[in-house]
Amino acid sequence: GEIVDYKNLLSNTKRNCGGGLTPWNTWVSCEEWKRGQCWQVSADPNSQNYLMAQKTMIGGSQGGRFESVATDNRIEQSPVFFATEDSKFGAMRRFQANSTGWHSLHTDGDLTYLRIIDNKNFEWTKNLTAARESAYSYYQHSEGVSVYDGRLY
Repeated sequence: GEIVDYKNLLSNTKRNCGGGLTPWNTWVSCEEWKRGQCWQVSADPNSQNYLMAQKTMIGGSQGGRFESVATDNRIEQSPVFFATEDSKFGAMRRFQANSTGWHSLHTDGDLTYLRIIDNKNFEWTKNLTAARESAYSYYQHSEGVSVYDGRLY
């Protein structure tokens, strides 16, 4: 193949890691450092958001050591994003957007954290501390994440 163009789409970030694709063909890039964030970027030169990376709500106000992002898009008008955090106390995050498209990751939605209660039960909670303790006990240093047919892997 022939390379047509190459551009750095994201700058002024630290230790970027895997991330993941959105249903509208943008990329969420994850920063893997203590107060890292998740940034949405568009590689489409015809997009109004091209070369205008924007911090998403996935990272929350405290940030984290983010690794990967996956999307459950079964309800197209309200996609659900999952993000892993590569840390001993790295709670998995779930962000349910209230809309679809570029702005859905930057405006309004519900951010919760995975808390495993025991070997058979879990919940999504607003309590980040409880979720971090659960991560320490059940799933330290989460790397990749995938959603297939409504199941989280």
